Amino acid sequence: MQGMVDELSEAVLREPSATSKIPEEHEIVKVLKTYQDFAKQLLTEKVTAPKTEQSGVESTATSALLDSFNKKQAATNISKDDILKNMASRSDAIIHAPTVFITQEIIQRYIGLQVLLGRPQQFPQVLRLYREKPVPRSTNSAPYVTYSEQNADSPSTAVLPETADAALQGAIDLHDLPLALSVVDETYCTKSYMRSKFLRTALIPIAGAVLTPLAAYSLASRFALIQNTMDNSYATGVAMAGILTYASAVGTIGYVALTTANDQMMRVTWAQGVPLWERWVREEERAALDRVAQAWGFKGMDKWGEEEGFDWGELKERIGLRGMVLDKVELMEGME
Repeated sequence: MQGMVDELSEAVLREPSATSKIPEEHEIVKVLKTYQDFAKQLLTEKVTAPKTEQSGVESTATSALLDSFNKKQAATNISKDDILKNMASRSDAIIHAPTVFITQEIIQRYIGLQVLLGRPQQFPQVLRLYREKPVPRSTNSAPYVTYSEQNADSPSTAVLPETADAALQGAIDLHDLPLALSVVDETYCTKSYMRSKFLRTALIPIAGAVLTPLAAYSLASRFALIQNTMDNSYATGVAMAGILTYASAVGTIGYVALTTANDQMMRVTWAQGVPLWERWVREEERAALDRVAQAWGFKGMDKWGEEEGFDWGELKERIGLRGMVLDKVELMEGME
């Protein structure tokens, strides 16, 4: 059984040669997906062939693993935990293999598998490796693979929000505070994540703001043609000034409303003096620390603020160093 788990990963971990170079993304994804499907079967005590609609290598590999386990479980001393540990170690070996380029789908599959196995201890190192790992490139002569550095602060190296959420939840489920804070540092706090958020959400509104004067001039010139009390050029200027004033006022109100919204905040809020732009771009970081605080603190709101202990003190200090406040007194229940 252990041999079959190893066999799936050997195709990915093969040494580069003239005929076998860099493993393809779909090959790695299939191996991790097969591990994940089989782990679900083992953890739910239903060691039967999965009924998912899979095809090709993925379906064959999963079915073979399950059939092998059914036949050999009673005749060997191999436990489920041994198999799960082997899958965890083999997936770690795949991620750390020099010829494996870690894509967004691969890191997502890896984190999903390790969360399922309850082994998220390597998440900070793997998340950093995802951003900093050299990019392998195939060549036609020995050593057949070359490596080039990638920019760790590039938006393309940012972890997807859903992947970061899954990694943080795995650390919270393990109830490991240093691990949870390290996951936050390697996901939401990175420059690549903030730049990616800017491109995903702010680029279109900023482009609209840049194009607003052109649109205002076009509308103003048309308005000037339907009046006869002023010179056309003067009427165009007046109309354009009115349109720009209106757009600026509405945009400013919307920006302030967006960056100062706090209905989603439970225990962690922003300290005074933090710029509005920084509040917006770091909102996911604050929300993650809010989740951590709720997981480590008392569940009842009437007991919030009464927590003690080394872990709680460390969490409160770390939050304070990030320009945030844990349990701001004036915002607590009954202290308005």
